[in-house]
Amino acid sequence: MEKALKRHQGRIGDLCADQGRQATNLGFGSEIAKLKIEVDNLKANRSTAPPTFDVPVLISLNDACKLISLSRTAVNRWRSLGLFPAAVALGDKRIAFVRAEVEQWVRDRIAERDQASRTATNSAT
Repeated sequence: MEKALKRHQGRIGDLCADQGRQATNLGFGSEIAKLKIEVDNLKANRSTAPPTFDVPVLISLNDACKLISLSRTAVNRWRSLGLFPAAVALGDKRIAFVRAEVEQWVRDRIAERDQASRTATNSAT
């Protein structure tokens, strides 16, 4: 479509100019000027970057196991106890995990370790 617009740009410009003259003759000149300014502002503020989607990244059970260095059996045990992020059902026999939730789970384990270390250090002194 962009190619077609470029091909007919001169003709479109001529038609718009004719319409602009007719609108001016009918008393719409100020409205047309405002619209042109608004279109120019929209063009200037238009992003050229492709749209981004704020969609969570899903990872498979195997990828989650690799990420946290635990076996599938261990992960499933933690899941059954409610101590691991809940899986997202993708089908009858397919699940995945939200990567950010698994990463947060790892950060929480690290924070627990650090807290236990601080508590042990404070108790020893």
